[in-house]
Amino acid sequence: MQIKNKIFIGALAVVVAALLWSLDGIFLRPHLASVSPVLVVFLEHSLGFIILFPFLFIYKTELKKITKKQWGTIFWVALFGGALGTTFFTKALFLTGFVDVSVVVLLQKFQPIFAILLSAIILRERFPLKFYVYASCALIGGYFVTFKDPSSINFGSATAMMALFSLLAAFSWGSSTTFGKYSLKNINYGLLTALRFGFTMIIMFIPALRYFSTLPSIESSVWTTLLIIVFTSGAVAMYLYYYGLKKIPASLATLCELAWPVSAIIFDYFFNHNVLSNTQIVGAVVLIVAVTLATRLNKTTIISGVVLPGNNNGEKTGARTANLDIALAKDLAKGLYSCKVDLDDASYRGLLYYGFNSITKKDCLEIHVLEFDGNLYGKNITAVTERYLRFPKKFKSVEKLSEQIKRDLAQSFNE
Repeated sequence: MQIKNKIFIGALAVVVAALLWSLDGIFLRPHLASVSPVLVVFLEHSLGFIILFPFLFIYKTELKKITKKQWGTIFWVALFGGALGTTFFTKALFLTGFVDVSVVVLLQKFQPIFAILLSAIILRERFPLKFYVYASCALIGGYFVTFKDPSSINFGSATAMMALFSLLAAFSWGSSTTFGKYSLKNINYGLLTALRFGFTMIIMFIPALRYFSTLPSIESSVWTTLLIIVFTSGAVAMYLYYYGLKKIPASLATLCELAWPVSAIIFDYFFNHNVLSNTQIVGAVVLIVAVTLATRLNKTTIISGVVLPGNNNGEKTGARTANLDIALAKDLAKGLYSCKVDLDDASYRGLLYYGFNSITKKDCLEIHVLEFDGNLYGKNITAVTERYLRFPKKFKSVEKLSEQIKRDLAQSFNE
């Protein structure tokens, strides 16, 4: 129950952040059209960093825990999620003249597609063939969302450029989600938010420098809007997003983010009277459904039950496992997963395997709890799946199985 509440709270935080992003595109960012997108991004993140700066002192001890690899991922998050993603998104909105705002937002639903593809390449996650079918359908849906009249297209038009910048923003933010989840492994979400805004401010300083001469001419209403963004869709929304992402898998976060395009379409219709064409509506439905189905292929599953007596086969392979009733995995795709394990009021990392057991010659459901060496029999154990690592395999010998388990453990420890 504790894990379920944690996931609910995390999902709610991401949904609230998504709603704030909708308000940004519909109500706030249009007031910044008189300022260069590059300068907007620099000022937005500079003001946000001032608000978030105290987190650097509050969590200064955690700064020492950040590894070189994590510093690299945090820089990636700042470069793509902060600097490039926000610049591309702002540029796309400006190109629409704030008439087709919902189109720009809808195209952001390619973020999970990009995030999943990057996970497959960089984090070595595996996905069934269906994912690529859904991704293709999403591309078709995105095409029809972009153009009101898909039969008459000028690829050099502002609409086509808007679509290009929107997709670049989707890629940037999608990759940021993948690396942001890794960055949160052992640091506070507030600290990550502060570091992201700080790095983005530094990255954008040189590009924005050429526009500093226009600062005195910026109207007071623009500064007011920037401050509102900082306390809503900017620093505050990003803080909420990382708070939620700390508690839930990235795949669930992408589903929660559907609150963004849905609310943006509704706001755009009722407040700006912008209406999608029939083909755009069909494309939007195809896009959202395809992305949702693709994301659900890697959905989070909670397995909870009592550890059953086994045959001590784990001793033969060098990895003791907790055996569970196979009926608990009825909704789980067969294979090996990394997972979080709740046991004796403590949390551990683990590996969960559901599939054919080469020793018993039948299907099994078992969990190897990393860094735990006590007795598991009869204990209640809860596992929350995270990443799908590989498909089930059959092995001709215990030695071959043991070698594979060593590779699985190495991959889990080094992720």
